Amino acid sequence: MRAADPAGALPESSHRALRFGEEGRDVTAHTQQLGRPALPPVPAPVSAARAAGVVAGHRLSGRGASLGTYAAYLVLQMLQLFVLSRLAPRFFWLDDSQGQFGPMLWWLGQQLEGGRPPIMAPELGMAGNLAADMQYGALDPLHWGLMALSRLTDDFLVMSWGFAALCVVLLGTGVLTVLRHYGVGDWLAIAGSLGVASSGFLLWYGGSWWPLMWSVAWLPWFWWGLAAPRRSAPLVLGVATWALLASGNPYVLFFALALVGGQVFEQIRDAGSWRVLLQPLGVARTGAAVGGLLLALPTLLATVETSPYMSRLDPDPLVGNAAFGVTNLADVLLGGPTLLGQTNSFGGTLPLVPAMYTMVVAVAAAAFVDWRRALRAPGVVTAGVVYALAVVFTQLPTVVAMFRYPFRYLVVVQIMLPLLVLIGLRAAPRFSRGRLAAAGGLVLAQTLLAVFRAPVFLSWHVLAGALTALAVAGLVVALRPGEAIDRRRTWPAAAVVVAISWSAVFLGEQMMVSLQERKNALDGAAADADVPLRNLPAGRELGTTVPAYQERSLRTGTSATVIDYGFDGDMGWSDGVLRSNGNLVADFLTGTGSYAVWHAALNERWCRTYEGATCQDPAELLSPAGDTGTSWLELLSEDTVLLDREAPEALTDHFAREWTVAEESNAYVEYRREDDLPGRITAASGVTVAAADEARVVRGDEPLGAYTVSTGADGGWLAFRLPYWPGLTATLDGEQVAVGAVEDAVLRIELPAGVAAGTLEVSYAPLGERLLLPATGVGALLVVVAWGWAVVAGRRGADVPAAARRDEW
Repeated sequence: MRAADPAGALPESSHRALRFGEEGRDVTAHTQQLGRPALPPVPAPVSAARAAGVVAGHRLSGRGASLGTYAAYLVLQMLQLFVLSRLAPRFFWLDDSQGQFGPMLWWLGQQLEGGRPPIMAPELGMAGNLAADMQYGALDPLHWGLMALSRLTDDFLVMSWGFAALCVVLLGTGVLTVLRHYGVGDWLAIAGSLGVASSGFLLWYGGSWWPLMWSVAWLPWFWWGLAAPRRSAPLVLGVATWALLASGNPYVLFFALALVGGQVFEQIRDAGSWRVLLQPLGVARTGAAVGGLLLALPTLLATVETSPYMSRLDPDPLVGNAAFGVTNLADVLLGGPTLLGQTNSFGGTLPLVPAMYTMVVAVAAAAFVDWRRALRAPGVVTAGVVYALAVVFTQLPTVVAMFRYPFRYLVVVQIMLPLLVLIGLRAAPRFSRGRLAAAGGLVLAQTLLAVFRAPVFLSWHVLAGALTALAVAGLVVALRPGEAIDRRRTWPAAAVVVAISWSAVFLGEQMMVSLQERKNALDGAAADADVPLRNLPAGRELGTTVPAYQERSLRTGTSATVIDYGFDGDMGWSDGVLRSNGNLVADFLTGTGSYAVWHAALNERWCRTYEGATCQDPAELLSPAGDTGTSWLELLSEDTVLLDREAPEALTDHFAREWTVAEESNAYVEYRREDDLPGRITAASGVTVAAADEARVVRGDEPLGAYTVSTGADGGWLAFRLPYWPGLTATLDGEQVAVGAVEDAVLRIELPAGVAAGTLEVSYAPLGERLLLPATGVGALLVVVAWGWAVVAGRRGADVPAAARRDEW
């Protein structure tokens, strides 16, 4: 009788049968899910170790074991986040989370009415079209739920950690579910999930760019919905499709398509015919995915509809590539816990951020996979295609169409590499002295690369290399076949892998604390102790609660046009007017905000930086605005302006001459304009406006403004400081009137002759708003019907194998 194999606790013949791709396909776990009859599993005697559930590298069976696996992961994940929150309380409250996403999420939560946020805030200028910027989710019910949750606290640290924990746990449980689906052992799946969910780019950059965290958290669930032989798979696929498409991060959509392509290829390959896609479960998945698309359609359509009016960065005019934000390929392939990777001047010549790592053993463990055999196993081609695509995308030019800064694709590399390696290791492991030497060489290469990038941290790099080598050794001890299972050998080794995967994030965090201390010493600066240096603006001067913001703000609950040519190092905190969306916390609308995209025509007349600061030449601001008889500055300003004391002289002279000083502070002078035009109307000809009733925020079922107007014998026109967007309409006494634009920039309405005290109503209803209810209703119904179809088909035994039905969700 052959000795038991530690990798499966079965005789060698049975172990070979269980390995995907070595002597055939695992039809009971993959091909039959799509309607193909299952072949009976290979009978094999079960050892005492297997019966006791002692399996190193293979999944324990039973619902209790499943719940235990998820519970163990959740405990470790929440413990990791708790420790990180004690070490760095502001870890997720910095840069864009302070300036863009956090304030907007909270403010939209405060503006919810009937569970829905507004779709426009006109007093934010070209930053006020909330439906056009898909990052905010103004037309997405999933985002509405996040907004509602934000109402539960006025502490932004609590909100930022709550959002991060949601995304991290969603990603980690998704990775765990995918790995268990492909048979990866419970302990190794937990280690992989912890490694992916605390990977470098996700935490160190995603902590600032919240749509990135939210979007990638759904990627593994999307994969599982495509692949799993479960009745619940169509439901999960529908929701994941919806969440991905409406996430506000279009960069992730390429990889969703790659997952579809990989799964279609694998399922056709394993079934031997494309007709497998027409089996009931395949049809249910297709229907659910279409339903998810319909649910996301309002968000997508609003963005597409406004895209002709939007602008982003243009490619380099000389060679087509500025090479900014393009990651060094060696850093992409060999990233470790302490590597300060090169991203071509994003954040400096050498960005000071350990964002290049993923699960610590992932790079080295690739040496233990027989890739020729593994490619025949389910999941490997899918993971490999997405991983390869992400690696290639990190090398793209700085700007490709609307997409910019390719280093952001690193997050997908760091998710897919552990999935690829662990699924491959489950399918076709191979251990030998040569492969062990290769794994050691990869660990050494990772360490040397980190040393070369930042030699001052030699001790940290050596520690990281030693821990990685220890984790690889634990992996080998736990998985390598031997003469017999020895629990005293395998479980401690597995625990080492899990522990190091869990703790890698703290290694980078503490290294960055030492870097901040070193920088303080070199600069002769006194700073907070025990805080990590952040490559992105840390904003430590900013408060963390709503009352703190309101106390510091120059204005609360009002609006004014702010003209500032640059914010100080504290992001405007000491001056009382913050950059980007920060003023929303005090409900102060400043005529500007945070920009990922700009209104192209309007930005040519009044240039704004991504932080909302003015970057326009004063002469251009003071130039005529078409045939309106006034300047762009006058046309686009509210009747109250806060002018930076350091603004160009031409502007200060203009306001001193034409406007009235109302108030002064250390940083700003408040000016008031006295004219006969009410509300957002800033120029008129041949029209008398007697009254204005304007909504502060715009909802799809009500006009944004109503005006009482009169014209003479020749008619006339009105010009507004409202940016022109598709979806703007106007009625005069209930009849439609044409709307236009002043040089494609701001709204202009022509009125006929002979109007006496007529009611002019201006409304905004983009295509996504008009289709919101039908698309949401039909999409949700389609997802539910697809799910029901899968359940019915499963009960008939047409699609779901018996092994799957015993462990059904």
